[in-house]
Amino acid sequence: MKKLSVIVPVYNVAPYIRTCMESILRQGLEETDFEVILVNDGTQDNSFEVIEDIVRQHANILRVDQENQGLSAARNTGLNYAQGDYVLFVDSDDLLIEGSVAPLLGLAEKNTADLVVTDFIKLSDNEILNFCARQDKPLVFAVKTGTKLFLDDLNPSENYVWRTLYRREFLERNHIRFIPGICYEDIPFTPECYLKANTVVRVRSLLYIYRMGHSSITSTMTPKKAMDLNKGIEHVWHLREMDGISEVERQRLTDNLFVTFSFLLWCVSHNSNVLNKRRAIVSDLRRRVPDLWFSNGIKQKVVSLLFKLMPNTYLKLRSLR
Repeated sequence: MKKLSVIVPVYNVAPYIRTCMESILRQGLEETDFEVILVNDGTQDNSFEVIEDIVRQHANILRVDQENQGLSAARNTGLNYAQGDYVLFVDSDDLLIEGSVAPLLGLAEKNTADLVVTDFIKLSDNEILNFCARQDKPLVFAVKTGTKLFLDDLNPSENYVWRTLYRREFLERNHIRFIPGICYEDIPFTPECYLKANTVVRVRSLLYIYRMGHSSITSTMTPKKAMDLNKGIEHVWHLREMDGISEVERQRLTDNLFVTFSFLLWCVSHNSNVLNKRRAIVSDLRRRVPDLWFSNGIKQKVVSLLFKLMPNTYLKLRSLR
């Protein structure tokens, strides 16, 4: 049994994938202790030619080919092949901090943690070239429950899955997977993991470098992505009815979801790519979550009321601001 499975979806990332792979291999782990699962999601460029020598030189790298199905499905495919006790998702245009994984894995094993949640940094291409960091300091961490992690640490605007080590048995036991075929797959996945985890370790050290500089989600919003966001909102809304969830957790989950809902309203109101599909997007969300309502404070109540009674007029008025 491997200690760790690193799952890397690959789709049209030729300029970045070599740097990504090199960072994964500089983690202070014996090759027999981890595997790298490269999920070829129907890439149309020469991503694999760029790293052909790396794959050839390392016996712990597995390539899995599939037709293009998107990031969610690629991650699920990686999970289907994973053999490690723990799983780490790495996007193929990002990087890991050198030497960061080995100590985190030690913490995970020592505490039998379902999750180990870390810090990250966002850098542009140029900043990455000049950035030099290695994890060689004692870790500052706290062991807590998933509920406390959810209440204390979850930022609804940062539901990033790549900042966390996941115990694979925890994911399997709770049947947690990414919703296939959607963007914003982190939005439903992360809170579900937090709420269902027993023991977690929150580490105050850098694991991950998120590469900025690509087209932003808002500038590339499409009707399909808006519909995907509706699916994410639907999934999180239903998490409110989980067995054993407390009223405090339910309220926090609802408040966090209001942030996501507000983001959707902003995109649908201000992005020209979706204006002609506004009614269809609204209808889809109202069908998926007919009882959608936010009531924590005047702002939430007013927005909920306007969206319920006159959604299209309300969105049109928002677009004028």
